[in-house]
Amino acid sequence: MSADDTLLRVSGLDAAVEGFQVTQNVDFEVQESSAVGYVGRNGAGKTTTFRSVMGLAEVLSGSIQFRGEELTDLRPEQIPQRGIGYQPEDRKLFTGMTIDENFRMPIWTLGKKRGIEDEDAAVEDVYDIFEELGDRREAKVENLSGGQAKMVSIGRALALKPDLLILDEPLEGLAPIIVERLKEYIREINDRGIAVLIAESNVQHIPEIVDELYVIERGEIFDSGDPQEVSQRRAVQELMQGSGQEG
Repeated sequence: MSADDTLLRVSGLDAAVEGFQVTQNVDFEVQESSAVGYVGRNGAGKTTTFRSVMGLAEVLSGSIQFRGEELTDLRPEQIPQRGIGYQPEDRKLFTGMTIDENFRMPIWTLGKKRGIEDEDAAVEDVYDIFEELGDRREAKVENLSGGQAKMVSIGRALALKPDLLILDEPLEGLAPIIVERLKEYIREINDRGIAVLIAESNVQHIPEIVDELYVIERGEIFDSGDPQEVSQRRAVQELMQGSGQEG
């Protein structure tokens, strides 16, 4: 693809958590309407990278550009307005509220700045993907299964009609049948022209649903390339069989 197709470009990213540097010279790109995997053991730096993109982690040096605009110059609340949706690893749903209210909350707070004029239409677009949530609209989110809670977290990020959807461990801790169902939803999201950046600690979860795969270890890019080829490399498989610390 040409340079004009680059949606997100992360260059030389050094980022820290509570004063401790986590990532070192991280480089990767996400092209328009593509799907990119970002895999690594727990503690490798996946979440810190994503939080840096969203303005939620300390960037020591480097550049994060979205359609050529430097995101490190923006406040965190401005980044979703640019067209980036984020599903955090811990979901952070609004407890005490329904599925429907969780979908509408981002629109209530940022919808006008994102240019969303029809709140109901935006929410219906989310239900159009996650059809199984349609008859549970009034269910409180604390009463959902783990898989349904992940769907709501992803759906909430979709409500602002992002051009890029960042998913942090969307498949982690779920039963295999739910993993396969969520993969289908992620494929459908990507098929609708929304670029997807997915972090996972299981390298076998996502090769078939991404166009490119990056492997991060100890805060640095360890390998990258074709998803099937990278995931089958012995060095990557041996690396991913290890364990790390949270980060």
